[in-house]
Amino acid sequence: MQLHLIIPGLLWPSKALHNTAYDLDLPALSWLLGRARLSWYAPQPVENFLCNTFGIDIGEVAEPPAAALRLLGEGDDPGTAIWLCADPVHLHIEQGRMSLSGETPPATSEEMQQIVAALAPYLAELGEFCSAADGKSGHGYLRLKEMPQLATIPPSSSVVQSKLLAQGADATRWRRIGNELQMLLHTLPLNTQRERDGRPALNSLWFWGTGVLPPRGVRRYARVCGNSPLLNGLTRWSATPQDAVPVTPEFLLKSPTGNTLLLLDSLQAAAYRLDALAWREALVALDHVWLQALRRALLGGHFGSLRVTAIGDEASLDIHLDRRDALKFWRRPKALSGLNYPQASA
Repeated sequence: MQLHLIIPGLLWPSKALHNTAYDLDLPALSWLLGRARLSWYAPQPVENFLCNTFGIDIGEVAEPPAAALRLLGEGDDPGTAIWLCADPVHLHIEQGRMSLSGETPPATSEEMQQIVAALAPYLAELGEFCSAADGKSGHGYLRLKEMPQLATIPPSSSVVQSKLLAQGADATRWRRIGNELQMLLHTLPLNTQRERDGRPALNSLWFWGTGVLPPRGVRRYARVCGNSPLLNGLTRWSATPQDAVPVTPEFLLKSPTGNTLLLLDSLQAAAYRLDALAWREALVALDHVWLQALRRALLGGHFGSLRVTAIGDEASLDIHLDRRDALKFWRRPKALSGLNYPQASA
């Protein structure tokens, strides 16, 4: 049995990593970094990594069909149509730079009904604008009439202005559409009410994840644990059994069923908004609750190997060790704050 942990947000920006993490008590993570085999890769959105992990070959230009997969994960049937995520979000402009707010409460089901009713007629030339089956997720979707020449970025990777802008032959048209939608959203009564309630206005639609649901793939894991709608779609697409993330690791260790994938995203929100205090607290909790238990389990032979994939905005890191690596006591612990990102030194 191999246990594969995916931890988005573990790699803090390189310039701030030492000052942010140098005094943290992370015995299990330091042990892993010291004894494991480390492999660095270029940064990529966690959504892309998940699709690659499940065997969806994105290629050099195309993007993963996240909209179709997420729609499947939310209980709808995407069929063979072309889908695009069109999520209501809050764009924030400060000092001439535009950013996507990571703490915006999503649209309620009632708000999604208003947004769809207001924007669907305008978007009809492109396709059918709708929400997920029950509307509770706050996610919007466009069922497109034709495949656009558009390269988008998932919201999890949208940090600076250059990443917000779609690329490709149709990018200019889609930017114009986005600007016009912002004006329409500004006039909706729901945004007046959100501002009265102290909630950020939903002032834009975020377009990303274009594509068609691919043919069903080969199951690569015996079990998957995670709570992401995209992950839900990937497990349904690959017919892989899925559980929610357990509160503690004991659930995984008491019932081993073969190779297991676990998505631990407790660091992601704090890392996205660069909230150092929240990130530090979440990282210490992850080390004490999860990584220490998994270290003991690996040493005790409960599973054969442990792979941890750390995803950040500047780099991705694979931490891989088996029981033989774990027993190499002469390898000294390595602090997270001492890591040197290859991309940062280039």
